[in-house]
Amino acid sequence: MNRQRLASALIAVVLALVAACGGEELPVPTATPTPETKSVRQIGPQSQALMLRLSSPETNLVTDLDRVSVTGITAPDATLSVNGRLVFPDAEGRFSIEIDLSGVIGPMVIEVVATSIAGETETLVRPVIFLNDPDVSGVFGTVTSALGSKFNLQTDSGPTTFSIDSDTTVAIHGWDEPSVTNITLGAPVAVMADGSDAESVLAVMGRPVRTRHFTGIVTGFRPADSILPGSITLQDGSGLQITAITDGSVEDPTVGEMVTAVLEQDLSSDSLSVTAIDQALSGAQRLYDALALNQEIGSAEASANMTALRWRLAEQGVRNLSMLVNSQPFEGSQNAMTNAESTYARMFSEHSIGAPSADVTGLVKSIATSMGTEGGVGKSAGSTRLVTVQPESGQSVMVKLSDTTPVALFGERIKSGQLDLASRITVRYTLSGNDANRVTVMAGNTLSADSSTQLAAVAGRGEVQGTLMNVNDTGDFITILDQATGQPLSFQTAGSPPGAPVYLNGAPAELDSSLEGLSVFAHFDPASQRLLELESLALSPNEETVAGVVHSFIPKMATGNLTIRTTEGRFRSFTHHAGTAIRRDGLLVSMQDVRVGDLVRPNTRVRITGEIKVLSLKTPEPGLVAGTIRGVTAGFGGEVRVTVSNIWLDFISLRVNSETAITQEGRNLGAQDLAVGQEIALASFDPVTLETGVLALARPKDHGRASR
Repeated sequence: MNRQRLASALIAVVLALVAACGGEELPVPTATPTPETKSVRQIGPQSQALMLRLSSPETNLVTDLDRVSVTGITAPDATLSVNGRLVFPDAEGRFSIEIDLSGVIGPMVIEVVATSIAGETETLVRPVIFLNDPDVSGVFGTVTSALGSKFNLQTDSGPTTFSIDSDTTVAIHGWDEPSVTNITLGAPVAVMADGSDAESVLAVMGRPVRTRHFTGIVTGFRPADSILPGSITLQDGSGLQITAITDGSVEDPTVGEMVTAVLEQDLSSDSLSVTAIDQALSGAQRLYDALALNQEIGSAEASANMTALRWRLAEQGVRNLSMLVNSQPFEGSQNAMTNAESTYARMFSEHSIGAPSADVTGLVKSIATSMGTEGGVGKSAGSTRLVTVQPESGQSVMVKLSDTTPVALFGERIKSGQLDLASRITVRYTLSGNDANRVTVMAGNTLSADSSTQLAAVAGRGEVQGTLMNVNDTGDFITILDQATGQPLSFQTAGSPPGAPVYLNGAPAELDSSLEGLSVFAHFDPASQRLLELESLALSPNEETVAGVVHSFIPKMATGNLTIRTTEGRFRSFTHHAGTAIRRDGLLVSMQDVRVGDLVRPNTRVRITGEIKVLSLKTPEPGLVAGTIRGVTAGFGGEVRVTVSNIWLDFISLRVNSETAITQEGRNLGAQDLAVGQEIALASFDPVTLETGVLALARPKDHGRASR
């Protein structure tokens, strides 16, 4: 009670004081304010190299939904397509698109392709099985056997067997009416099944085969009308040219500008279509926006991103401007050049990248010394050299070299005065003034870009790495457990050439059961499964293996005197010396016997310091291709270049001359009879020079296709 009276008295006193103060509220004590913490926006990392990562769909997705979301991250400037549909990444490189599965029943493949105009390519293939029946299941696995009415798979849950009948749908890319026995052992497949009965089987390719990108200058355009489809003609920096059709849904390109076209092929009609176009300057703008975003964030991660993005923008500008400068003059080229140069100049200035530059590769045609004071204040007359570079195609370019211009030969710095006439060089120079920023001397032979790409892709043919499981008592057969597929492979040894070598850590050895259990590299004839060479290696901690094609080679002692284009598409320079063991097709050879275009076997051993310990080579076989002509252009000395696409949508540029035997149903033809859209039944060519010996055309208007 006393406490209540005391509280009432205190309240009365407070009210009286408030009334005395004119009703103003008394200040109420508060806690000391806590400084507001400013959150830093999180942003994904970017890199100098093109990247492609998917967050969805998951690998081997089975779904009953009618839509699939494809999301991921790439470089902001990437041209990205999903099943032929162009998707623009945002300033963080993130992208998302919905794929409509309505009307799709069974297995399908989602092809994601990301490219940059600098020549980078990253691809991902995600198989998806769509189900609309609760009694039907979807299974992914690899084929372990296929015999008539049934075939076996190795799945994540173990071995599985399915029955096959005449109602089972089988799909293999490039085959008209395949059966499951046509699927290669170890190949991944997607199966829709009702219990143990397979309703459909799809052989899943490890790379996109329906879509790809092509970067080049728009040299021709014909819009579609109500009767005929339109067409776009593109030419890349190597002179390779293609013509593809459009249906009017593609935005009209500007002749003369550089673009990346999204291409899609239809094997049933042999048609090649452009489904979308991404302008090179649009990619530059996306990089510019990404730089602005990271600059605004200002975190340590954003700062690292800006370094990578600046580099990408600089290289993007060099590639675009180089192609515009080095291409043949045509309508619209000057306007495209002016627009691109001013755009990059503005973007570079705002991000402290420097002046827009271009690259030119070719032979040194002339070297002159400038007169007067062109070398600049404080330099003696004649300190600037005027070097004229003649590229393989296009106009010559004159560049200015000073005594301080970096010039590299075999990775070592030399003086600009050491350049000789007929040297093959690559020069990066500013467009305003033609001042050289750097020079790379490529003394000796260098493989062309087309040949290098194609040969590197076949370097792994007839090669297997795995564990030697069995050497039979007579030594006629061996079995190797393939490291890549986990499948056992048998090879014939009895019919091998005399002296088909076997090596143990580089030393000759006998083929017997004592080698069982060792990790081995085998070179074999794919047609007969005949063993050609076997080697077991025990790599030291400072060693690794490399495979690909000899891209350039100098037969003398110098740092970085051999460059290999790897099977992954990377260029790596190594040093060979007197102690390097060089083998070709199993036989020891000298460094003078190494040729540009030699295939580098995967048992080639290199030290992480860049020295080659063992260079294992094999001679490339003659190239064979069947497909459709996509472009015909005139070359030097009456030579004609023919661009052919095969069923894998690879582009191969063939050189056709007076020595080429061109036939069609027994009739002899000339190069003037070749045209876009003609089907090639078979062409044989030198894989290094790309010179074509035989070119056989299929019947006119014959859209029949070989079974594979």
